[in-house]
Amino acid sequence: MPFRSRVPAERQAEEVAQAFAIAHQPPAAVYSRCTKILRARGKRPRGRRAAEQRDEIASGSTTLIVQPSPFTYRQRGRIIASAMKNGLGTIFGFPVAAQEGSLIAYGPDYLHMYRRAPLYVDRILKGTNPADLPVEQPAKVEFLINLQTAKTLGIEVPLSLLIRADELLE
Repeated sequence: MPFRSRVPAERQAEEVAQAFAIAHQPPAAVYSRCTKILRARGKRPRGRRAAEQRDEIASGSTTLIVQPSPFTYRQRGRIIASAMKNGLGTIFGFPVAAQEGSLIAYGPDYLHMYRRAPLYVDRILKGTNPADLPVEQPAKVEFLINLQTAKTLGIEVPLSLLIRADELLE
């Protein structure tokens, strides 16, 4: 049985994923299938979004930008696999995603951020008021490019991006 979320953002992401799974069908078939999915969930179809997405893919889109969220982090393997199946590269905000097959990953080093958390706990336990502690921005941001994925998709990565990358994965 497919994953069914009750969280609105996750449902919307699931609908998009289902639209990608049927992206290479004629627009009328895509619209019909998406309409059936929405009606089965007790929703009214709001337009031809899935057909528009299919048309964008067919018109030469090469990359899918995935917004960071707990849902996309957990489902990154499925998103990458579905995108690759449909000839699309992915850009994630999680550096680990590039190591798992995403074309590009650009985001904070979460391990570095988590290593800083005990410093906050220490200061709170020593009596500092939590409201007085500053909110820290990520100190380290990584830019990774997966060259194997680029080669598989037939995408030529510009030299300017290759030079700026922190790490090139082969």
